[in-house]
Amino acid sequence: MLTCPTLISCSGHADLNEPSHCPMDSVFQILLRLPVKHLLRCRCVCKPWCSLIDSTNFVNKHLQRNTECNPDSGIIFKALPEGNNFYLANVDSLNDLAVMEISDPLKTQLSGAEFVGTCNGVVCLWQNDIDILLWNPATKKVRVLPTPTNIPIPFMLMGSDAVGFGYDHLNDDYKVVRTVDSQLQGIMVSVYSLKSNSWSRAETITNRIRLRMNFGLFVNGALYWLATKGPHIIVAFDLSVEKHRELPLPDGVNKTDSYHLSLIVFNGCVCLIDHYPGSRTDIWMKSNNGLENSWSKFLALEQPGILGAFNFVWPIAFSKIQNNILLAVNADKFKFMWYDIERNEVKNAVIHGIPVRFASLAYTESLVSFTYDFKPEAEELLKVYTYM
Repeated sequence: MLTCPTLISCSGHADLNEPSHCPMDSVFQILLRLPVKHLLRCRCVCKPWCSLIDSTNFVNKHLQRNTECNPDSGIIFKALPEGNNFYLANVDSLNDLAVMEISDPLKTQLSGAEFVGTCNGVVCLWQNDIDILLWNPATKKVRVLPTPTNIPIPFMLMGSDAVGFGYDHLNDDYKVVRTVDSQLQGIMVSVYSLKSNSWSRAETITNRIRLRMNFGLFVNGALYWLATKGPHIIVAFDLSVEKHRELPLPDGVNKTDSYHLSLIVFNGCVCLIDHYPGSRTDIWMKSNNGLENSWSKFLALEQPGILGAFNFVWPIAFSKIQNNILLAVNADKFKFMWYDIERNEVKNAVIHGIPVRFASLAYTESLVSFTYDFKPEAEELLKVYTYM
């Protein structure tokens, strides 16, 4: 790693007679290939490097490269059932390195929080059913969002909450969606905009629909919830237009029994897990081609089979070379296994330092920050913490 300004000039001008000098466009390309933790150190080299690394163009290019070359490179673990310990690990180093436990003061700040979801390296957390947090594990920054004040009394008294987090690419804005279901009044939807640092009312969804998940899954500009409207459906909430739409489940899936159905995000796609206890687990993947009913069966895992007996199984991430899938298997205890798709073989993934029972979330490292040009009065409503 280049960390000395004598090795690469900070002037931004190339001198062909001086091999120690390098133009800034070359510096850009070199820095683009470094992980976030090294880039944070490189910010201290000189002001031009700091300005370059902090620039929106560099942050976006670095995120794009990480997403294309090394998606879901990190995993966050949280102890269950109500543990306050969080752990970080790299997907491709699971057999070599122990996980890193989050320590104070960040540990205290995240205490009581549950995973909502992740987008562009930013993790959203729901804390003690009250506060919503945004956390970038790579830059160690945390933001506490303002509490919505636009929820009518009937919804506040009778409602149940669901939360989702994602990125609105059309408006270049990160948004949190909070729904309150009052049963009789329907589902009221509020949307928080990071750009404006404020909540607004979006729509009220018919009371014939019931959301079956507390946390929405973000994929390709929309949040997805497993829901019922008689039979089971999927409700998608588009972040750009702030409206919902209904999607059918794949053909061949039991649409009346929710006990064995669950929705996850894997490899940037919505996946439906259809679990038949003691028999098999089918994992369906929805294509991002824009067609509402474009599903394909991604995995079919028989039981008993190569995984042995299990209660539940779900995919976490691909390996860097894309030939192995990291599976979380819930049997007599939680464990991870690498599944070789081509050879139909598995081997245990040894993860040192995690609790016996855990929740996990795969994410992509990024430099994405929570900074916008807020008005002074709006700035008072938000809290931002950085832990080094």
